[in-house]
Amino acid sequence: MSNLEFNRLPPLNALTAFEAVARLQSFARAADELCLTHGAVSHRIRLLESFYGARLLLRRGGTVTLTTKGAYLLTSVLEALSVLRDASQRVSDARPIVTVSAGPSSAHYWLIVRLGEFYRDNPDIDLEISATKLNKQKKRVSIESGEVDVALRYGSMEEWSGLDCVKLMDVQLFPVCSPSYRATLGGLSTTAELRKAIFLRLPHEPWKPWFTAAGLDWPEPASGSIFGDASLMLDAAASGQGIALARSVLVEHDLASGRLVRLSEVGVASGRAYFAVCSPAARARSEVQRFLEWLVGFSRRSARPRAGLAAVR
Repeated sequence: MSNLEFNRLPPLNALTAFEAVARLQSFARAADELCLTHGAVSHRIRLLESFYGARLLLRRGGTVTLTTKGAYLLTSVLEALSVLRDASQRVSDARPIVTVSAGPSSAHYWLIVRLGEFYRDNPDIDLEISATKLNKQKKRVSIESGEVDVALRYGSMEEWSGLDCVKLMDVQLFPVCSPSYRATLGGLSTTAELRKAIFLRLPHEPWKPWFTAAGLDWPEPASGSIFGDASLMLDAAASGQGIALARSVLVEHDLASGRLVRLSEVGVASGRAYFAVCSPAARARSEVQRFLEWLVGFSRRSARPRAGLAAVR
């Protein structure tokens, strides 16, 4: 609504005075209810009548009655005040909300599937989660501006200087594919047999370091689909399109369910890690602090070795 449109509205204190006088049929009783003087209530009613250029109330003896226009206005005033009271009640009773931003891959493959525990332990807090791929500048601005309370980011701590940054998880990289894709290539029982495979690629996560760790003197793959996000690459691998160099953090559930299989016990440490990032102002809020504590605690528990996730030899 423009400033011009707001200027066409009467003062709220005049409307509340009008409603009280009309309901109580008395200026004196309305003044007592509103903790105002009789003169202040009369002034507000005169202000309202001047605004509309019409009489709204008639004094007859010791009583007050509504004019036709006053009765018409009162109906709308009661509706408007009711809406305001309801909105005020909802706002005052609102549950605390923590806004969380994460990349599509970390939101889908790590965060969302684990939030049940957070809600069980924190039933009084709601999370508002966005999973959008942002450029580097926007990631920082969204935190500094208060648009985001907590951001789950994959990168280095140096990127977040001046902000509160808590390391959550280190990352290992290793190859995965679907069981059906492994079968079509004869089982891929040794790392050398990976040469037959299609390598799915992320621009910022090259294969060469893993090749070196696995003792394979191979160049960086020059073919194979290139993806802008790890979640897309893992979905492609699960659908049998090739092998992906997966982050350990993102494939735990897929390995446990058999949707993906690990093709080598060799893993290489990523040069990056997952961090929880927030502004000092956001971290000062108790609900944000509780969410951060849960993130740190859950991340540490998730980092412990689990049965059933051994690599396929």
